[in-house]
Amino acid sequence: MKKAIVFIFLLLNFVGFSQSNFLRLHTIKVVNNQQDPMSNVPVTLIEKSTKQRISKNTNTNGEVVFEIKSGKEWAVNILEMKNCSFIYDFDKGYSTGRNLITYDIEHYRRKNRLKLDRKSLKISTIDQTKLVVIPHDSKTASVKLKIVKDDDSPLKNFAVNLTSYKLEQTFLGKTNEDGIANFIVPINTEFDIDIDGIDSFDYIDTKKAGTYNLQFTYEPTNIKETVVNDTIVQSIPKDIKGTSTRIAVKLKVNKLGGNDVSRELIYLQMLGTNKIYKGKMDKEGKVSFLLPNRSKYLIHFKYQKDVDVLNFSHMRGISNSESTIIYKPDPKLEFPEKFIPTPDQLFLKEFKDFITKQYPEPTDPVQLHIKWANDSINALSKEAVLELGFKIRSSNNYNLNGPPINLSLVVDRSGSMYGDDRIVALKKALLNFITKLRKTDIVSLVSYDDKAILLVPSQPVGDGKYLKDMIEDIEIGGGTNIYNGMVMGYEQIEKKKLAKGTNRVVLLTDGYGADDPLITIKKSKEYNEKGIELSAIGVGEGYNQALLSQLASTGGGLLNFIGSSKNIESVFQKELTSLLSPCVSDVKIEVEYNDKIVFKQLYGFPFKQKDGNSVQLKLDAIYAGLQGIGLLKFDLNHPDKSIEKSPVIIKMTYFDPNKLKYDEKIEKVYLKWLPKEGKIELILEAEQKKLYAIAVLNQGLKVMSENFAQGNYKEAIDHIANVQKNIKEIFPNSQDKDVEQLMNEMTEYSSHLSRFMFNKESKN
Repeated sequence: MKKAIVFIFLLLNFVGFSQSNFLRLHTIKVVNNQQDPMSNVPVTLIEKSTKQRISKNTNTNGEVVFEIKSGKEWAVNILEMKNCSFIYDFDKGYSTGRNLITYDIEHYRRKNRLKLDRKSLKISTIDQTKLVVIPHDSKTASVKLKIVKDDDSPLKNFAVNLTSYKLEQTFLGKTNEDGIANFIVPINTEFDIDIDGIDSFDYIDTKKAGTYNLQFTYEPTNIKETVVNDTIVQSIPKDIKGTSTRIAVKLKVNKLGGNDVSRELIYLQMLGTNKIYKGKMDKEGKVSFLLPNRSKYLIHFKYQKDVDVLNFSHMRGISNSESTIIYKPDPKLEFPEKFIPTPDQLFLKEFKDFITKQYPEPTDPVQLHIKWANDSINALSKEAVLELGFKIRSSNNYNLNGPPINLSLVVDRSGSMYGDDRIVALKKALLNFITKLRKTDIVSLVSYDDKAILLVPSQPVGDGKYLKDMIEDIEIGGGTNIYNGMVMGYEQIEKKKLAKGTNRVVLLTDGYGADDPLITIKKSKEYNEKGIELSAIGVGEGYNQALLSQLASTGGGLLNFIGSSKNIESVFQKELTSLLSPCVSDVKIEVEYNDKIVFKQLYGFPFKQKDGNSVQLKLDAIYAGLQGIGLLKFDLNHPDKSIEKSPVIIKMTYFDPNKLKYDEKIEKVYLKWLPKEGKIELILEAEQKKLYAIAVLNQGLKVMSENFAQGNYKEAIDHIANVQKNIKEIFPNSQDKDVEQLMNEMTEYSSHLSRFMFNKESKN
């Protein structure tokens, strides 16, 4: 009877197995550096395309067995070692496999360290190519690097270098008849091994005095390479094949619309370095490269950036790769004169992104900070600038008993997110962010490039392990489709929507998507009307401020800009405090002026001019620790000494949730009359000058775009010239890179406008 039961059990298993393509029983054994088994260690498999996740702990023998019934390639993750091994090449039917993995976190971190762009260093060279005898003392180490080819024969007379970023030195070496390159180098130093033009091919660290021997296989590249600065052009034969260290890459480029791409250029940027491989397509749109493996390459065309990513970071052995790439030229890059921005398309970096000043921590929930840029005027003074600042009291005591949270993190993983180590900093910030959430808070995780992928369906945070694994698994892709990622995030919020609590999508993107912004905004509003908020985080110099500001303002969340990876952590801290910390609300500021000091413009906040002599602004997004700075520009109406008795009055009202009532603060500021001749400087402080210059430049760009939209092309050009002249008067001999960038942007728009006018007049 027992045999029959066993037979039926096996038959049921066979029937279940026969319904799938394969069944792999794969055993993974984990050992430490002493090769002792490691028990009760979590081993997680993540399928690279579907993001399916399986997690188990090792037994007392350090082993864990997985039943794999689907997928093409599974990444193995053990504690902090991510993608430390891969399982693939599944045969149809039943098969078994086995991996022995040594858990060596120090080696893993060193091996997977981000490549450093050496442009930022001034690296000198030390020639050791003729070193034969290699004596060393207590402060030096001898290094012997033996390099063999694929057939195990020594690689003779070949250049090999050791580079130390700490010393900013490269030690030049060359292999001898035995394939050995000899070096004498300082101890307690990390060195990257460079070979055949490949930076950081491997590494060796001299922790103490002695002799270090290392052998690795490298098959030299037998093709001609022309290197100009950081750009590499290869002469590739038709029968190109991969080697143990280089991948034969064949690309077929199809241009959208079927247009001819022959002779057009394609650029492969080796991520983490400053190297770019340049190729030219043939008449069929084909191009080949022989690329170093263990790297990722971001694809660019002349008129389309960040197209896709070729990921060869996990490839080992002799490999070949073939891909088809769709080339969709961006008309804004191809014909810039046709795309001078209208007001709704204009990208502006608000001056608040450049503020370094920090107000002191207030004792009250909110504190005003009012100061004239120069409070002294005379009869020649025509204008005055007032700094209007405020600070919300900080709070690190998150409200653990507050309303629940239903959050969807929608993360852009397009190729340009790799720049400035943004993707690394982002993942680190996200990992820290989720540790501050409560176990019962609901979170989903979506990543997107040109396609959206649901990494974690909407569910309670729990112990956070699932979220942590999937955040760390995010990898760079290509393209950007904001709409798809955003909608998937909204859909996840709807599945677990809270009747009482916060339902919010946090959308992070680094640029313009392939989707229509108007459609994206319309779709977002549909969900906003259902009570789902949206916060937006713009990353990089070219983020679509026009789109993200509208999404955030209608979505009721925050809008933040990340200029560099250093800012990512603080941005997520703001988002966290806005979600979890008690704070003031319904903040309104009203500025009253008079006939002597007449309001002209407010930079830094949206405002509404009321009847009479007052202007009002309302702050929508409030969170603990928030600091705001605005600049008010006033015209002075025939000033004289009586102006000292004509103050500008600032009133702030806000609701204090702790007192359950509204509070009010009032401040008055006066100008001082100086009966002296000569022009008085408008602004004294350097930072205020910079903020004012950026504000005026931004306002100038807005007026330029409005003139362009109305067909007043000459007025637009003239306005640019007037604004630039004004900035040079306020900010003479400025070496500030941010001000210069905006000045250059204005000059570029002026050039585009002139070309646009010329083309238009030529047609007429």
